[in-house]
Amino acid sequence: MRYLAGHSIPGIESGDDSHFRRRLRLPGGRAATLDVELDGSDAVVASLDGSGLPEEYRGPVASLFDLAADSAAIDAHLSTDTKLAELIQANPGIRLPGCLDPAEQILRTMIGQQISISAARSVLSRIVAELDGTGLFPSIQQWAERGREVLRGPAGRIAAIVGVAQSLATGTLVVDDKPSAEELTARLLVQPGIGAWTAGYVAMRSLGATDILLSTDLVLRKGAVRLGLPDTPSRIEEYGRRWAPFRSYANLHVWRIAQLA
Repeated sequence: MRYLAGHSIPGIESGDDSHFRRRLRLPGGRAATLDVELDGSDAVVASLDGSGLPEEYRGPVASLFDLAADSAAIDAHLSTDTKLAELIQANPGIRLPGCLDPAEQILRTMIGQQISISAARSVLSRIVAELDGTGLFPSIQQWAERGREVLRGPAGRIAAIVGVAQSLATGTLVVDDKPSAEELTARLLVQPGIGAWTAGYVAMRSLGATDILLSTDLVLRKGAVRLGLPDTPSRIEEYGRRWAPFRSYANLHVWRIAQLA
């Protein structure tokens, strides 16, 4: 909940430690509001426009919150590394934040590259308001046709984001057919402007891929220093082999320690 709230786009999403709200575009174009909250025990309660969650949305919401994860097994495995054991004991059951739309996640991630999370949220809030203005994340077609009107920054970066949107809109790039993490990563890496970090992060968020280590990530490297771990990408990659097949969850623990005061 906290992760999704911290990455939310003002105007279409909001949340806190126990609640997440998101505006959705349903088939046919109708807008609806998804609400998900912790019920105070060991479950989440989800509704769409204040009513029960339709069956077709239960799977996506479960993926958004990684509800199928065997947290006990993941924690037990990662705790065999004494460098992580104390973190896991303090914060057991960390789950991977997912997404509701892989194509949306790609664009959000590309826009967030090389800027802070708060800056990315502000940029995305402005863009979605200018592109759509209805409190919904713009369609891929809107991004493809009008992205150049609203994106700012280096020409190459704008071209890369619009190019990916156009590839998604035309079907040249397909991401919603439930590919493996390896296949999705391969498809993304041939797109101009997408590197290994972006491809790995998208696979982690959109597929729930459990074994991706974002070793070049600056926040991860900061956390590694705090934990007394190697802090260069190659050495983090080597050290992190012991975390497989749950390296994605290790990312979250190391990120968290990096962000503590």
